[in-house]
Amino acid sequence: GFDMLKTALEQSLLAPGVTAILYDYEKWKFTPVEEQLNPAGYVRQAADLVRAQGLRFLTSPSANLVKVMAPRTGKSDAEIFAAYLRLGIAADAARHADVVVVQAQRSLQDTDVFSDFVHQGAAQARAANPEVEVIAGLSTNPIGRCVTADDLVRAIEVTREVVDGYWMNIPTRNDYSPDITEYRPDIAIEVIRRVVGG
Repeated sequence: GFDMLKTALEQSLLAPGVTAILYDYEKWKFTPVEEQLNPAGYVRQAADLVRAQGLRFLTSPSANLVKVMAPRTGKSDAEIFAAYLRLGIAADAARHADVVVVQAQRSLQDTDVFSDFVHQGAAQARAANPEVEVIAGLSTNPIGRCVTADDLVRAIEVTREVVDGYWMNIPTRNDYSPDITEYRPDIAIEVIRRVVGG
């Protein structure tokens, strides 16, 4: 959360060579509830702290923030993404960031939903800050859902012209990812081989 970030910066706890800080705020125990309810205010404060240290500021607001900010939202990925965009979460993130991650990876099994959210999230972010770099989230096991290399390659193919790059999450089961069912670095390797070549 914000307090941990503030402490790390104030006490010079960063490892030598760190050039950027990612503020990843989600509906989980690692982001205090007040930050989940008011992400725009905390993003601005976090950006100010990070930039004061001469570092780049990256944000990664999760789509699951919708469950806190608009609790009556439906459960489908499309409904969650629509609420996320309606609430302006991508704009609030991008307004103060050098890089914003559109965390669309939960919908990798549905290329149309993934593509629509990445396109709209990127457009919203750039409307708020034309200089922001937009990264789309990918995962080898998003929130415990099984995906294939084909799913990820399709997602890249339909979004590569609207983003500046991708963030590849290869999660293992831990406190940050309790729903993970499989550790699948082989999927990431296959995707990179197919997209980059080699």
